[in-house]
Amino acid sequence: MRGLFLVGLVACGGEGGAPVDATCRPAVLYLNRTGGAFDRGPVDNASLNQSVLLDGPMGLAPWPHDELDWQSTSRCIRDALAPFPIQITETDPGAVAHVEIVFTTEYWAGPAGTTMIVPDSCRPGHQVEFVFGNALATDVRACQMAMIGFAQMTALLSVGDNCRDLLDLSMDCVASRSFVDETVSCVDAADQPVACRCGGTTQNTFRELSAAFPGCP
Repeated sequence: MRGLFLVGLVACGGEGGAPVDATCRPAVLYLNRTGGAFDRGPVDNASLNQSVLLDGPMGLAPWPHDELDWQSTSRCIRDALAPFPIQITETDPGAVAHVEIVFTTEYWAGPAGTTMIVPDSCRPGHQVEFVFGNALATDVRACQMAMIGFAQMTALLSVGDNCRDLLDLSMDCVASRSFVDETVSCVDAADQPVACRCGGTTQNTFRELSAAFPGCP
């Protein structure tokens, strides 16, 4: 796996006559299940469909699962991100700064079983994640892998050891997961403790996502 980041829309207004903070813009997340034309860029730019993960121009196929599965995946993502000030859309925001999760068929440059990829550098500013439906049998797993990549990109998080948390890779955990407000150890794919990918040995997914998306005062 690899890591991403977010940006935003709509100015916030104050209450009781308080001045509007024109710099306060909620983050925008675009769930793109239609694929499209993408190209390599020196940095991620979701508005221009450019990603550092690509080698050159590429046409990506639409999400391969049916409407019922998509609605379940979309609802799961919206529920997972409901605690945070993030505007989620399924319509391309165009030039509006945003992060994009591209739901397509299969990884073009690696194993057929790859479920998602995000840039691996530990810096903010990444905007594009790719999720591969041919390697994801269920809508629940599609949601979880999308949220793992999203958290890696936006809050520089790692896989962790908490069966109730979306960042735990286990498939036999509780039915409903979330970003949990608990400190847990970072682990590798074998569930063994390791250093977190961007430093330290523990993380709190809820608090670190909250810090990445503080919202308007």
